[in-house]
Amino acid sequence: MTGTKASLPQTTATSGFMPSETAAGAILTIDLGAIRENYRRLKARLAGVRCAGVLKADGYGLGAARVASALMKEGCEIFFVALLGEGIALRKALGPGHEIFVLNGLPPGSEPEAIATGLHPVINSTAQLRAWREAALAAGRKLPAAVQVDSGMSRLGMPTADVEALAADAFGGIDIRLVMSHLACADEPLRFVGRIAR
Repeated sequence: MTGTKASLPQTTATSGFMPSETAAGAILTIDLGAIRENYRRLKARLAGVRCAGVLKADGYGLGAARVASALMKEGCEIFFVALLGEGIALRKALGPGHEIFVLNGLPPGSEPEAIATGLHPVINSTAQLRAWREAALAAGRKLPAAVQVDSGMSRLGMPTADVEALAADAFGGIDIRLVMSHLACADEPLRFVGRIAR
């Protein structure tokens, strides 16, 4: 979309007042063709490995549904959002058939809503792991999830020692789709990846 005005404060948008381009100070141009081209280039470098789209914060303000639709035209089938509410909105926009992972995991007690909307948590803690296992037991089936490991950034993810200690059997009931890390530290490889029980 070309010539889209930068997002204005809520009060301005709801009051009906629209400042001039000069008063706004900026114009945001969204080129979905460029987004698609970037995805094609990245996918070409991955030699058959699946590539995901990250659409946190409404696609970083570009419109998550709009960007996801463009990426789907290039074959993207996996999407990440930060929060459960973002995932629910994206699921409504996309419909079934695409994997949507919630990067921050699920708020306690929201597991049934995630299951009902077909969202997959990124498990970042032993508490999230326990809650998702209990949800799988209640659902009577394995539930998809990703496991995030903190490999040095100290932002999100389970400590490597916790994952190694739990790897033998604590992931029972969970269909692990991905094991991931945010900015993995080169001197601490993810040596446990092959040992997680499915």
